[in-house]
Amino acid sequence: MTGAVVEVRGLRKEYGPVVAVDRLDLDVPRGALFGLLGPNGARKSTTFGVMCGFLRPTAGSTTVLGVSSRELFRLRGRVTALPQDAAFPRNVSVLSQLVHFGRLAGLPTPAAHSEAQRVLELVGMSEAQNRRGGELSHGMAKRVGLAQTLLASPEVIFLDEPTAGLDPASSRQLKDLIGKLVPTVTVVLSSHNLAEVQEICTHGAILDRGKLVAHGTIDDLTRRGAEVAIEVGASAQVPREKLAQLFGNEAVAVDGTRVRITFSSQSDPAEVISRALRVLLDHQVPILGVHRGTSLEHTFLEVTRLPAA
Repeated sequence: MTGAVVEVRGLRKEYGPVVAVDRLDLDVPRGALFGLLGPNGARKSTTFGVMCGFLRPTAGSTTVLGVSSRELFRLRGRVTALPQDAAFPRNVSVLSQLVHFGRLAGLPTPAAHSEAQRVLELVGMSEAQNRRGGELSHGMAKRVGLAQTLLASPEVIFLDEPTAGLDPASSRQLKDLIGKLVPTVTVVLSSHNLAEVQEICTHGAILDRGKLVAHGTIDDLTRRGAEVAIEVGASAQVPREKLAQLFGNEAVAVDGTRVRITFSSQSDPAEVISRALRVLLDHQVPILGVHRGTSLEHTFLEVTRLPAA
């Protein structure tokens, strides 16, 4: 991967007296699957909207493939975007809809028809090409939306919360499809799902209250935090309060038979494990296994606690 295909410089977006995004600088490398993360109120949607040309910045600049986001019409067919709640006409067939968008991307009608069939096959929706928009399930509509962004083989694709509202099976299918696009295509997606971003993205940025608080490769971001997972017996009474006194309330999570503790990469993992096991054993909790790993969640919690400037 060489060079940045999306460049954000000094981005500022105001809504009246409210500063939604403030002095944001960001690069998306070519061939990356880039995740834009942030808690509620982080202004992910605003930043995403400016990056793909839906919103105009108050100040600063955003370019995609060297072209201002204000003029992305010049990149017809090379850049595509899918809003989270994109809707399809209820009485128009899937194939007709995609042929229409193929023509908008600059393809002649015969080529647009062939291209529509190609992308439907890519997303596993060929058999639904004659269905009308109103007949699509939520998961099917998401896949058709992804097919739409693939028309004319774009270089950059923007996806806003692409798996939101999907059941686990549909989410898995869509993530697999998105993951196969890179490095041929650069993908920028916004998401609130930390596990999803850690699983499929190569790079990421974390926003908090309109400011960039962390960015880099996913490996770099997860390396900032670490996690230990302790498997316990099914009927165990985990002393969560005791663990929270040691490691902090937000650092301890109990999910069924798994106790998860996140901690700074500056801490000694062996010491964390030793202290946690001591508490559990003191309370007669049966230990079935211990696993160590890195955690994007820890980094996220750490950087989004920063006070506002």
